[in-house]
Amino acid sequence: MNQEDLWRSFPTTATEFEAMFPDEEACRRYLVEVRWGGRPRCGKCDHDRVWELTNGRFECRQCGHQTSVTAGTVLHKTRKPLRMWFRAIWEMSVRKNGISAKELQRILGFGSYETAWTWMHKLRRCTRREGRDRLDDDVQVDETYVGSRCRTHGRGTSKALILVAAERGGRTRLEHGASLKETDMAGFFRRNIAPSATVTTDSLQSYSQRAVAPRNHHRVNLKQLDVKIEDPLHQCHRVANLLKRWLLGTYHGSASRKHLAAYLDEYAFRFNRRKTRGVGRIAARLIQQVVAVRPITYRTIVHSPVTP
Repeated sequence: MNQEDLWRSFPTTATEFEAMFPDEEACRRYLVEVRWGGRPRCGKCDHDRVWELTNGRFECRQCGHQTSVTAGTVLHKTRKPLRMWFRAIWEMSVRKNGISAKELQRILGFGSYETAWTWMHKLRRCTRREGRDRLDDDVQVDETYVGSRCRTHGRGTSKALILVAAERGGRTRLEHGASLKETDMAGFFRRNIAPSATVTTDSLQSYSQRAVAPRNHHRVNLKQLDVKIEDPLHQCHRVANLLKRWLLGTYHGSASRKHLAAYLDEYAFRFNRRKTRGVGRIAARLIQQVVAVRPITYRTIVHSPVTP
């Protein structure tokens, strides 16, 4: 079964989910389909002829190396049942606003909050796909700020800087910005927006021609417009407002700056799939990423937060 068929056949309700994944073997077989298209390969020499052992591992007929379907993935060396991981992915995906680590701890019966917190961050690392296409066509770019309340507002506050890029009616990209310096802005454009795009920004000096080039650039002075009638950055403003409500509603504003980039990736993953028919298909996409992303340890999460 190809990836598209797996995506389309994934359960769309909790009842269907329980029926499709009643035990460990069902979860393992599904991962074999997702990772190898149903034909396991050697993790050492990539040979496609293997024996399936009674312990669920696969032994290469050519070099004798043994591997498992979770080896080299986010699930590498997990001691918890695969069915529990599938349940975590389901809960994280199907809830419109996501789920907090505290709530996941309660649902899965974890003895410690740390375990649920680590799982959530491992899954967040899977919401960002390497090599993804950059935004194109008409793209709006703006900045916003999130964080604890303080006396000052807007640019120059102690809040965290968030850079927002949004296609008109399409996808979005978010980054925790280091600063509004021209070099940092140029890096944001390079990573997230195709050279062929037409970019609309406000008149902030940071959006200089050198930062935006070689993209076509349309600058607007919002102070001269009634944005209630005409808002050329409406998509960015919508994304920013929904982001703040999401952080406050799901995580009660507790997303630390150190891990803010990971939360932004989760939000963008959700926003970009807002038109997906069937919430279960979002879970299917996340499972595809789970077997594509390299192992992540608690130490890595704590000491090496996500960076652009």
